[in-house]
Amino acid sequence: MVRRWRPSIPRTARGLVADTLVLETAGFLDLMVGNAEGRTVGSALRGRAIHVSDHCAAVVGQGLRVMTTRGLLSRRQLDSSIRLLVAAPFISHPAASLLQGAWARNGLRLGDALCVELSERLGATLVTTDSRLATAWPNCWLITAPPEMGGTGGPRRRTRSHKVS
Repeated sequence: MVRRWRPSIPRTARGLVADTLVLETAGFLDLMVGNAEGRTVGSALRGRAIHVSDHCAAVVGQGLRVMTTRGLLSRRQLDSSIRLLVAAPFISHPAASLLQGAWARNGLRLGDALCVELSERLGATLVTTDSRLATAWPNCWLITAPPEMGGTGGPRRRTRSHKVS
């Protein structure tokens, strides 16, 4: 069953929309870049307590660097994204404290496993734009942007999808 989160409705007919969320690195990078999915991620996060593993900043920084090197981001966009990254008001958790649980998650990349471990420990929904991770972790919102926002649109597989209406 796919559950859609709507920005104008803080509660669904079936219960509360998550007040505490864990942001995964793909969604974090999209948020920093400001693409269609990133804008949708921003909408989903608004007004909620957002938790991240502290490894995310380094991974997002590396992603920004690669995108700039490949000409996908201008220097101005990079500078803006880095300012956002530094100022992001997220609650950071030491990756080292998540490692033991993350190692037990076979089939996931280490960064993904750290985010999944944090999601489980907090009992919080994981927010991602990575469809592969969303299919591997059931307590997840796969963020997609509708085509009119420049995204691919639509929910995927058995995950909860966040879609701007």
